[in-house]
Amino acid sequence: MSSLQKHHIVPTYKCKELGLTTSYKIGGKEFYFKENMVEVSRLDHAYIHNGYGTSDLEPLLEVCNPPQWVIDMIPLGDKRDRASAVILAKGEIDGIDISGENNPRWKGGIWANDPVAWKKAHNEVYKQTPKYKAQQKAYRLRKKLEKQQEQGTLKQFIG
Repeated sequence: MSSLQKHHIVPTYKCKELGLTTSYKIGGKEFYFKENMVEVSRLDHAYIHNGYGTSDLEPLLEVCNPPQWVIDMIPLGDKRDRASAVILAKGEIDGIDISGENNPRWKGGIWANDPVAWKKAHNEVYKQTPKYKAQQKAYRLRKKLEKQQEQGTLKQFIG
């Protein structure tokens, strides 16, 4: 038995980035703007998200025909949709690749779930920024002043 799932044509994360309300409640009942919602089977849902990740709208257009202004808001090529496709497919669809650089957690040559490697790579890049250098300069100056004040205070008590 294939149950239907609600699919946001423009994904919720994109609506949030655009500042759009994806849903609202009236009297405890949830509503959506109708142009952004379609009911599809779980596998069709997975194919649609995989299509978004590979910049292919064909799986979406097979199940519905949204207005052009909604299609224009769809983020094509976003790795997060490929990850959604893997979860929805439950291993029943071959060819969805989220390994290595295709993984949404892949950041700058490393996988972000490795906290030690990610922090090391992040720090190597961040320590070269003017913001970091200014913060370090201010920190060193503040520590120097605190040390001078501490030494001056000790001299007052000794002398």
